[in-house]
Amino acid sequence: MDHFPKILDHKDFRLRPLEEGDLPEITRQLGDCRIAPWLAAAAQPFGRAEAEALLAHSRHPGEHLRVMVREGSLAGCLCLGAALWYWLEPSYWGRGLMHRALKTTITARFSGPAPPLVATCHVDNTTSRALLARLGFAPSPTPRRMFFQSSQRAEPCQDYLMAPEQWHLLHPPRIVLGRSTLRPAVQRDAATLARMLPCAETGPWPGAEALPAFIENHRFRGQARGLFVLEDSNRRSIGMALLLRNGPVLRFLSEEDDTRHRGSVETALARGLFPAVQSQT
Repeated sequence: MDHFPKILDHKDFRLRPLEEGDLPEITRQLGDCRIAPWLAAAAQPFGRAEAEALLAHSRHPGEHLRVMVREGSLAGCLCLGAALWYWLEPSYWGRGLMHRALKTTITARFSGPAPPLVATCHVDNTTSRALLARLGFAPSPTPRRMFFQSSQRAEPCQDYLMAPEQWHLLHPPRIVLGRSTLRPAVQRDAATLARMLPCAETGPWPGAEALPAFIENHRFRGQARGLFVLEDSNRRSIGMALLLRNGPVLRFLSEEDDTRHRGSVETALARGLFPAVQSQT
């Protein structure tokens, strides 16, 4: 079953599937000379037939095409499928909207099993290349050529790659659980987490010497599993949560932290972490 949500809401916009009523505005935008030259598949002139073909494409399984709606207007479009591609209506340029939209959708895509993403940019599209670099995409060392419908010739391009584990490493979620916050554990947490371990290897917990390997083996990989650090409102590490298939196991730095936070953390985790992971975008 496809885990990608039909609608994604952000405080600045809504991302939803393409609809029949969007086609006139899609036709106008993809006929704009400021947009079309950067999209390899945008034939020129771009008319109703081409817009209907895009609508049909958006309904293919695995092609997660979403339009961005802001204040009632269609501000752009993106698609995470066999390839990643997107555009933004020029009046919305320079506001960081596409950065936020891509961060939202890529987080949703990698919240479950999914292959790496590949985006291909024209070498002269400096804005898009900078956007992908900012998100952490790795450029291919070798440029290539791609055929562009608008120019009817092969143009110089560069591929950019994002693997799921790289995304989770670069964009870890922070999840509010009552009076504390949950974030994925990383190796620099080892010294602090060692102070929370039982005196001897007990249950799921390792001995202190095995903690670095334990952190790596239980690294967050997109689903609601792994080793997390609990922080208080001052971002002080107060505990850790090992989220397993059969439920969470908690350890705290002190009895006081345990008394103050365990109840609210257990209650919040009982509601399910997966929706919370998706919301931290």
